[in-house]
Amino acid sequence: MIKRLLQYFFHYRHYGSLIVIRLYSNVVVKMLLGLKGGAIGLGAKFFGVPYIYIYPGSVLRIGKNFELRTHVKSNLIGIQQKSMISVQSRDAEIIIGDNCGFSSIVLAAAHSIRIGNNVMIGANSLVTDFDWHAMKSDEYYSGVPDGKPVSIGDNVFIGYSSTILKGVKIGDNSIIGANSVVTRSIPANVVAAGNPCKVIRSLID
Repeated sequence: MIKRLLQYFFHYRHYGSLIVIRLYSNVVVKMLLGLKGGAIGLGAKFFGVPYIYIYPGSVLRIGKNFELRTHVKSNLIGIQQKSMISVQSRDAEIIIGDNCGFSSIVLAAAHSIRIGNNVMIGANSLVTDFDWHAMKSDEYYSGVPDGKPVSIGDNVFIGYSSTILKGVKIGDNSIIGANSVVTRSIPANVVAAGNPCKVIRSLID
């Protein structure tokens, strides 16, 4: 009996702490977004405070019912990195649709990242539309590195610790397996996985 009571105590203590984390994080993140020029729809939930960088003149727009988990307690699959959302050049954009949920994600755009509605991205994943530095050492500081827009369709699920690289388009309703490295576009209605990520099967009979 005492053992069971202790189990319930620690169970409710865990979820109680998440409520406190969410209430605090929501206030801080919405204030930061407002000050930095971002926009977010109603119903957002933040568990932990991500790092947000918005280059002057760039666009960060997040739809309604967005959920982001970055606190170590907020996803028991294991949060290994702080969530970071950065729009890194004047004309760049990150546009996120409605009803999306991410955990400990890094989103970084020097050009354009567009994410549709009802998209789930697993913990410790990266989505970026540029190379971060030039391929030749004598070009490292020559401006924005090479990049191409990234587009993720509606109802997409991206598994734990995946990487989505420049120029990739993922079609509606597709599933990307855990630990995938997506270097080429993936069509709609498929399961894809691996490094490099390849289509495994269709979701349409």
